[in-house]
Amino acid sequence: MVTQMLRDSASLAGLIRHGDREFHQQLQRILCNPDFAVTERQSQERRRQNAYDQLRDLVKGIGSTRAVATDLPELFAVFDWSAVLATDLIPLISGHYNLASGSLATLTDSDSAAPYLQDLDDASSIGVMLLTEYGCGSNIGFMQTTATWDGDGFVLDTPNPRARKFMPSVGIPVARVCVIGARFIDAAGVDQGVHLFTARLRDANGEPCAGVRITQLDHQPLVIMDNSVISFDGLRVERSAWLSNDLATIDERGVLTWRDENSRRRGFSSAISQLTVGRLALSSCLNATARAALYIALRYAAKRVVPLTPVDTPLMVDIPHVRDTLLTDLAGTVARTVYGNAIKTSLAGSDLTDRDTVVSVMLAKHFIQLHALETVTHCRIKMGAQGMFSANRVADYLGVCHAAITGEGDCHVLGSVAGRVLARQLAGTLPPAVRVHDPADPDDRVRLLRARTLTIAQEAQQHLATPALADRLAVIPDALDLAEAYCTEAALRLLDEQAGHPEIAAVRDVFALHHMLDQATWYLTHGLLDIAAVEAAKQQLRYAIDSLADNLSAVLDAFELDDEILGAPVLSDDLPAAWDSRCESSQRH
Repeated sequence: MVTQMLRDSASLAGLIRHGDREFHQQLQRILCNPDFAVTERQSQERRRQNAYDQLRDLVKGIGSTRAVATDLPELFAVFDWSAVLATDLIPLISGHYNLASGSLATLTDSDSAAPYLQDLDDASSIGVMLLTEYGCGSNIGFMQTTATWDGDGFVLDTPNPRARKFMPSVGIPVARVCVIGARFIDAAGVDQGVHLFTARLRDANGEPCAGVRITQLDHQPLVIMDNSVISFDGLRVERSAWLSNDLATIDERGVLTWRDENSRRRGFSSAISQLTVGRLALSSCLNATARAALYIALRYAAKRVVPLTPVDTPLMVDIPHVRDTLLTDLAGTVARTVYGNAIKTSLAGSDLTDRDTVVSVMLAKHFIQLHALETVTHCRIKMGAQGMFSANRVADYLGVCHAAITGEGDCHVLGSVAGRVLARQLAGTLPPAVRVHDPADPDDRVRLLRARTLTIAQEAQQHLATPALADRLAVIPDALDLAEAYCTEAALRLLDEQAGHPEIAAVRDVFALHHMLDQATWYLTHGLLDIAAVEAAKQQLRYAIDSLADNLSAVLDAFELDDEILGAPVLSDDLPAAWDSRCESSQRH
């Protein structure tokens, strides 16, 4: 499914970055505007409002919302730098750029979309999508909100409390354009499945529109969001506000006709196609937070002196539990960045309703996001007390990780669904004959990982023969293992292609060897490694970590981060002075 490989001629920074360097630099400048700096004196309500003001400033700085929403490299860059430099923006970025503007720009004709896109384009209205409900969560095929044909349009209703939309960020009273998922009930009272409709949720004054009830939820500490519960009681929606993607028509009698059988099959996947983009965008920005967290933690560890004895004062980066953990995380993060960039490139020319496209992004979300959370968590812990403060950014990245993992579908659900699809696709491909592999041979490592992928796929077959609930549940562990194995294999192949960069070669070796040792029990029990090979892999991993440490400065430089822009006190050579300056600045503001 990874169809577009990265060019051998790319620079190390170019392999890490996706898209135009000048646009990335422009985003850094805009998102560092001191007018929107967050201080400890700001209330939650003030921070929420500040985020909306900063979103408008961002839109003003980079231009048309629609243009960015439909230019995937730019869209991914907006997610990445917002996550790194302006974490409060992430909930708004997702709804405004991707889910609302992206859906309107791609799923209906330009005339029907124009009244809404015009307001979204300059952020005079903020966009959001309303899909999830109390009852169905993110399993949105089972949503209960209804859109009933009434002769010349639709009327949206919430039929029961469990059908209330939970929990889009719409609490702040600003003008809102929303894309709403609802079950279309035709003139004959027949449920025609889930469709998307556009409506104004709040008017120009920020007041809920007729037929809309919005209740803001309680404070949630991980990220600043104005989460709300929304219900509808006769919200009228114009006929032209139906987002059909030209797959069907509704006549004057309210009868829906699909253009063909293929259109019927594509209807639901078309309606949620922007979720596919969103899943990859959120995965990308979590990788960005992991890179930034590693940059901060490793730069700090290279300066922090640890007084072990009266005469022994090594640097924190040389302490084994710090060094081994963070450098292993670094290798995993770079591997997932390279892998994610290949998926991004392939997505730009793909049909977002195509099964392989959807599955490739599901796999990427499961592979990338959980590792990013683990990496950011390790950075926070290894930084000790310094990792507790927003000034050093890493603690705030934890909130972004949790918010993103919650958004666009649960990682494990998507991973298990994608793994089940993979198992069916690989059913006819038998694993190679069992033999012990050599962990020191890069080519044999790839063969080892391929053997794991195919073996797990075959072990899953016993549960794929019937749709019985017991088998659907029993296959989940194998499906998740297969998703991880497939992505790890693909990432290793991509790193092999770029191993002409010594830094990537070092990343590859740590990534592959750590994986082997992490899954050593599985490999031993399946006869693909023996005890001697595992012991050899342990020694090789120590050498590989040494090699990555030698290349550390070049890898961190390739992240194209900047100490001054990040502004974390731990990046300063004079930590006490940096904190003094930070505290004095906060008191002035």
